[in-house]
Amino acid sequence: MAAPYLSEIKYRGNASSDFIEVAVDAGASVAGILVQVYHPNGGLRSTNTLLNLVGTISGKDVYVISTGVHKNGAIALIENGTVLSFVSFDSVVTANAGTGAAAGMTSTQIGSTGNNQNASLVDNGSGSYSVQTPPDSGVIPCFLSGTRIATRTGQVLVEDLAIGDEVNCSNGQFARLRWVGSVNMAITSRMSKHAPIRIPRGAMGQGLPKRDLIVSPNHRILMSSPENELYFSEPEVLIAAKHLVGWQGIHVDTSIRRVTYHHLLFDQHQIIVSEGLLTESFHPGDAALNGMDEDTIWELLTLFPDLAREVNGYGGTARPCLKSYESELATRFAG
Repeated sequence: MAAPYLSEIKYRGNASSDFIEVAVDAGASVAGILVQVYHPNGGLRSTNTLLNLVGTISGKDVYVISTGVHKNGAIALIENGTVLSFVSFDSVVTANAGTGAAAGMTSTQIGSTGNNQNASLVDNGSGSYSVQTPPDSGVIPCFLSGTRIATRTGQVLVEDLAIGDEVNCSNGQFARLRWVGSVNMAITSRMSKHAPIRIPRGAMGQGLPKRDLIVSPNHRILMSSPENELYFSEPEVLIAAKHLVGWQGIHVDTSIRRVTYHHLLFDQHQIIVSEGLLTESFHPGDAALNGMDEDTIWELLTLFPDLAREVNGYGGTARPCLKSYESELATRFAG
């Protein structure tokens, strides 16, 4: 069983926006786990237990602690009295003698977000931290359970798809699934940014989608218009579902309090058919990989070794991906 680890730390800015995220093997007891936060002078600032389970992501239960963390302070992760890690950011901290589980220990600096108050430090399970903007718990763009995907053998629920299944693509060909995964999480106030987006039946025109399509906020939808080529150099573009909210009845579905998202990976990024609508497959960029545990990362790197050699080793997206302000222009054309 892998040891718990500090998967994300937001520490710069107002204390009210700071948080510490801890990843633990799914189903493991957290009764003996504590997170202690230290002041820059080595004094103990707070002691925290793991109470707020926000979801299960790629085999890890993810807990979030909302507590202030000084930029020159430090954090100790403790399991059954043993300090698993004692880390700091912008300076080194030595815990005062007799103060907390890390008493007398000197912290290890894991990196810094610099002056960026809207960034966090993220560990994908390898023990190496990177800066992520904006802070995020690592949710991967994906489909909600119950979504029907067009395959060579007909419509199949996304949760029933398996490696090797052949899925319909926008070019009229079939692509073989190389990897499937899932993310389960509760939509709490902390996780509200990951609440699912509902695209009502017929919202995209011509009766599409055929049923309400529910996806994660960052899941991108294909939109086609001759005007797109004038502004974006391509008639077909991809738009994140969250950038479609408010258009054609597309909205955040606040009635869903727990979701299981699914992601589908092919040899290349694909445009596939979900509930009759053209949407993207999973693209394993840096931000997405930050939400996966170490075993999942190694599985993906085994299948796609180019990912280990360069950030964009998997290849680009199947269509241009629009920014939020560009998406507003594209919806005008479609409307």
